[in-house]
Amino acid sequence: SSEVKKTSILMEHFRRAIGLRIRESKEVYEGEVIELTVEETEDPLGGYGRTISHVVIGLKTTKGTKTLRLDPTIHDALSKEGVS
Repeated sequence: SSEVKKTSILMEHFRRAIGLRIRESKEVYEGEVIELTVEETEDPLGGYGRTISHVVIGLKTTKGTKTLRLDPTIHDALSKEGVS
């Protein structure tokens, strides 16, 4: 159909006017793992379990040592790789 709804035209113009640009930056760290600590908190849903709040990794690099606080999803990837 050649007829276009007013809302679809408005939405198209809003998308063009907003012009949101997203850049993603990644940092790569290389070194020997000297510390791997999982920090847990109480389960937010109640219950008696605990959930991982974040993972603390200590790296020994050529430039010195670096401590990183990372997302809990990293813990699964590290355990699959066998990092300890």
